[in-house]
Amino acid sequence: MKNGSKRTEMTGKVLPFNLSGESYYRKGMTMYHRGQLDKALKYLTRAQDLEPEEPMIRLQMAIIETEIGEFKQSNERLKEIMDTIDPSMIEAHYLMANNFAHLGLFGEAYKHATAYLDRHGDGEFVEDAEDLLELLSLEEENEFDRDLEQDELIMHQEKANQHLADGEFKEAIELLEEVIERFPDYWTAYNNLALAYFYFGEKEQATALLTEVLNRNPGNLHALCNLAVFYYYQERTDELENLMDALEQVRPFLLEHRFKLGATFSLVGRHKQAYGWLKSLVKRGFEGDAGFYFWLSQSAWQTGHEKVAKEAWKRVLIDQPDKEGMEPWNGQMTERNDVLSESMYPEERLFVFFKEAQTDPSFLKVGAPSYLTETEHAYFAVLGQVHNILSDTNAVGPKVDALKRAHDVACKLSHTFNLTQQSHQGLFYMWFHIVYYGSEDGYSFKNVAALSAAVEYLWKKVRGEKVSQREMAEKYSTSTSSMRAYMDDLNEYLP
Repeated sequence: MKNGSKRTEMTGKVLPFNLSGESYYRKGMTMYHRGQLDKALKYLTRAQDLEPEEPMIRLQMAIIETEIGEFKQSNERLKEIMDTIDPSMIEAHYLMANNFAHLGLFGEAYKHATAYLDRHGDGEFVEDAEDLLELLSLEEENEFDRDLEQDELIMHQEKANQHLADGEFKEAIELLEEVIERFPDYWTAYNNLALAYFYFGEKEQATALLTEVLNRNPGNLHALCNLAVFYYYQERTDELENLMDALEQVRPFLLEHRFKLGATFSLVGRHKQAYGWLKSLVKRGFEGDAGFYFWLSQSAWQTGHEKVAKEAWKRVLIDQPDKEGMEPWNGQMTERNDVLSESMYPEERLFVFFKEAQTDPSFLKVGAPSYLTETEHAYFAVLGQVHNILSDTNAVGPKVDALKRAHDVACKLSHTFNLTQQSHQGLFYMWFHIVYYGSEDGYSFKNVAALSAAVEYLWKKVRGEKVSQREMAEKYSTSTSSMRAYMDDLNEYLP
């Protein structure tokens, strides 16, 4: 590899290519030419760690990812090159076009292939790009217009889903609201926006959105199932039972609707109905993701189909090995299946642990589930110390000490705010979001009184309530200057 790169030429800076990085790059390319693609990626990843500004390493990694069928991952890497590493690397446009074609996003493929030819008419991939355009041109021009719009919609939806998976609810809300504005009849975006609002703590807004969907699109199964999930977590038992009784009469035709229905039945504890729907999909040759096999395993185990449950769980672990320990037959989960969910984020579980420990801390006796993060394990230990029922009651360290103080803040807040009241739970979701990411960042949560005042003040401001800083400071017996200092800290971790 050359010592320079297009990036260094463009900026005029000298960024020498470290010999050790080059060595790993050469080893990676040797493995690539031998066809050992996994090893090639391993060496190239190490080279990238040593030389993060060298675009050729990332480009080669993207090429390998295309060859092994990781088209989406390859495109994310190529986009990163063009956005932040080396915008002059036009080859990335052709490679992205190729990936989009494999993904069936032909409008995006057309756009990037055209961009490559427009900007690099004599490049290495000209013939390939022209061949690709020739294949794509078999479609009518107006079909491309529709493809481009559909591709953009799919990409927005995938990005929003990623925000949801990463716990970035505010970002998901902003993106999905934009999608709804442009595509007002795209019900999937409404349903996902409702989920984003729900996990962000805006339960009333989430329910209102689903009501709007059902008014404008009566019988929308995803909206009905999401509403059932909301009722379940809000412990609105009568409404949940009525809705689930109605859903038992539904006979969907689409496979994805059958999956949604089966997963919802399993979540709320109607495992017989769940197993019937999910097992019927297997018989039809349905190849689901890890989430499908998770719910199939749960419902199979609860209805006595042990062999099916264990076979399904093997499929879960293939895609998500970190789920080991969450098996439905694992003793650690027997008392928590009705509270914890695989779709929860760490900060949500912290809130669940806190809420449950206030009423029945006996679940702490079985120990922390193995899939928890380090911060979650530490908080579990804190709860054990508070209630003196865990064997590991002597856990110490800066993280544990900080989480003890964060726990004290939650206790202070619970004196004013009801943990089971829907309109109050958003405060605790917000606080445990701050707790989780602050703890991950090494934050110490030093002043319990000032933190309590700051978080209640911020929560009321978010909700548009009139409140003064002096009022909050006096309530928690702290100074306004201390409260303001902690408000600045907390703003760094607000979702």
